[in-house]
Amino acid sequence: MFIGHFALAYGSRKWGRLPSLAVMFMAVQFLDLLWPLFVIAGIETFEIEVGNTALTPLNFTHYPYSHSLLMSIVWAVLFAGVYFGFTKNRRGAFLLGCLVLSHWILDYLTHRPDLQLTPFSEVRVGLGLWNHPVVEVIIEAGLFFTGVFLYVKSTDITRKIAFWSLIIAFLAIHFLNLFGPPPPSVNAVAWSANLMWLFVGWAWWIENN
Repeated sequence: MFIGHFALAYGSRKWGRLPSLAVMFMAVQFLDLLWPLFVIAGIETFEIEVGNTALTPLNFTHYPYSHSLLMSIVWAVLFAGVYFGFTKNRRGAFLLGCLVLSHWILDYLTHRPDLQLTPFSEVRVGLGLWNHPVVEVIIEAGLFFTGVFLYVKSTDITRKIAFWSLIIAFLAIHFLNLFGPPPPSVNAVAWSANLMWLFVGWAWWIENN
């Protein structure tokens, strides 16, 4: 799941001006912003295994600190707590906490059973939509376009080139990930995953210029 996560951030804009789209982008992808840092630090691991699922060659062998259900809840509470500490915005903090946790829920739908429930248990879950490409692509694309539609309806953004260029970039990267060649190495994936922060900056640029 890639653009599906961002769909929830776009769709959530209808609830008001705050939190900003950039902060909501951070929330929906917070687990994936942590994950490459943990991989680079040697705390978590994955392998490139072509055929691991029909849609991705990434085999997530050990990532309980960024992607287990228990830690997802912990990260959601911490993210919401920090936001509330700075803004005193209860509604926004609750929304952000839900968006952080939504990442695990969407991953549960798409991943094969590789998501641990806690870092202290080897019980792993996942419904495995990545092994049903047509269904997964339809669901994720539908979710994304619905989110974008709700965002456009709730903002005066339709003429901004920055906005539509980001939509095009999302779709291009998404389908390249699905149907392009496998990545060259684990390190290449881990380091390039940090480029996710560019989308956060892009969202800030859209709403502030």
